[in-house]
Amino acid sequence: MTTIPDQLITHNGSFHADEVFAVAILQKLKGAPLHITRTRHPDLLGKVVKNSNVLVVDVGLVYDPAHNNFDHHQDRHLKSAAGLVWEHFGSQLCGNNVDVALLVQESLIDLVDQTDTNQNNILKTIDEHLPGGTAGTVSGLIGAFNREPDNDDKQMEQFDKAVKMAATFLENTLYEAEKIVAQKPIWEARQMLTPQVVRLEQHCKGWKRWAALEPGIRFCLIPRASKNELIEGQQWQLTTIDAEAHPLPTLETMQAEVSNANDIEFAHKARFLAVFNNEATALEVVKLL
Repeated sequence: MTTIPDQLITHNGSFHADEVFAVAILQKLKGAPLHITRTRHPDLLGKVVKNSNVLVVDVGLVYDPAHNNFDHHQDRHLKSAAGLVWEHFGSQLCGNNVDVALLVQESLIDLVDQTDTNQNNILKTIDEHLPGGTAGTVSGLIGAFNREPDNDDKQMEQFDKAVKMAATFLENTLYEAEKIVAQKPIWEARQMLTPQVVRLEQHCKGWKRWAALEPGIRFCLIPRASKNELIEGQQWQLTTIDAEAHPLPTLETMQAEVSNANDIEFAHKARFLAVFNNEATALEVVKLL
């Protein structure tokens, strides 16, 4: 297991999601706060990049994991600081579970990474498809913690707040990834009702991820705890992977075709989800797909 040094140096001025998440990753792995210095002083950086007892993140123009240097600005092909730190420490943080580490990378780290380095001109794509542009992304939410970049004391205070928020994102993503990997056997035990409809014996958090690897699967029928106090036992939820390409039938169609329309608990107007009070009614709708 790699020992995490106590000291970390990153750049001052405006901070970004990549070094913020890098710090959150390293602090979680260490299990204690790091002593953080924010500077671009060339003499100091020239010394610390040669000192493996200091983490140098997103500054210093050196990527050398063996000496704890994680900057990417010297090479446009490198990942962001968050991506470089995750690449080196992510598996360790996930208990050496490669599947969990990959899920966290895909679910969170890659989002930060791509936005920071503008991979595939993603900033233009975001601006075209999100009304608020990058402000609504994880990177935008972290960046909103910035204040006046030349006020070092206030920026340090805000940086700490941003790291705490990033740590919460990271903790939640780790929890989700661990659950998804742990529940994979539920998916592996699936029953195929039709070539495009899967039935699971219990709730499976990662079913959409696994289903995406099998292009023929379009719908999933899953039991769930009843949210209706008048219904004992479990209800059944029918979900489509792609509501635009393969929407569920309309509520009116389902009501006309099932034996008891009252057993349709809920059908979303966007036609991606419907809930039934018993499996028999759900199976009647499956026949309509």
